[in-house]
Amino acid sequence: MAGRIDGKVCIITGASSGIGAAAARLFAKEGATVALAARRDKTQDIVDEINSSGGKALFVRTDVLELDDIDNLVQTTIDTFGRIDVFYGNAGVGNFFNIEDMDLENDFNYIVNTFMRANWWAAKRILPHMIKQGKGDFIFTTSTAAYEGVAPGSVYSAGKAAIHQLSKAIAAGYAKYNIRSNCVVPALITTELSPAGGAMEKMQMPFIPMGRPGQAEEVAHAALFFASDECRYATGDELIVAGGNNLCILYPQVAEGGVTNDAFNIAEGGTTVAV
Repeated sequence: MAGRIDGKVCIITGASSGIGAAAARLFAKEGATVALAARRDKTQDIVDEINSSGGKALFVRTDVLELDDIDNLVQTTIDTFGRIDVFYGNAGVGNFFNIEDMDLENDFNYIVNTFMRANWWAAKRILPHMIKQGKGDFIFTTSTAAYEGVAPGSVYSAGKAAIHQLSKAIAAGYAKYNIRSNCVVPALITTELSPAGGAMEKMQMPFIPMGRPGQAEEVAHAALFFASDECRYATGDELIVAGGNNLCILYPQVAEGGVTNDAFNIAEGGTTVAV
């Protein structure tokens, strides 16, 4: 089925590769006009590909850490296309360190500002336009890490969880204007940040029942659902796209024959502390 978001104007951040690039291609294929926001010049290649295939796309160079860049992204989209129907906040980073090894500016502020501040500022700038037009959708890429305690990912997990709460706040506060907000929640996805065969994949694969990492296109399809009118009664929701990773994050797959309690390290009181 084509044309699922026909005529909608969609901003996608982090659009130079991975999930953002996959979403840009898919949204355009389904009839949307897409404004691709990213820092890298390679984003123009994706825009050219979309336009040469009969779609409509625009590259707006954007560093989401720079609030002026976000202002320019919103204004350029409005000036060029006249409206914003969907904002897909997908830009992300992944610094993983133990708390005592983290730097306030380069690690904490970098992650928090990329996740929370950038998306909050974009919402602040976009909401007046959506209120005026009487409809709109916010979509955010978060992570199953938002639900879990990830020892080397304290700020990453907290930042993703903060986006969940931002999304819920938008959903609760602006539903009266026919504005919705939802999150797509992936786990291990093969991208530049977690390449095939890389350390992240090796660490997480034992915990994925489907036995493989996800692909960017699979997350893009989930975002497309939220961007479409097919889920017009869904807001403040989260769609997990994780291959079952969220079902068994604490335990790896058990070998044939099973295990007994002797195979686990059980702390006093019966709490499993290690496998």
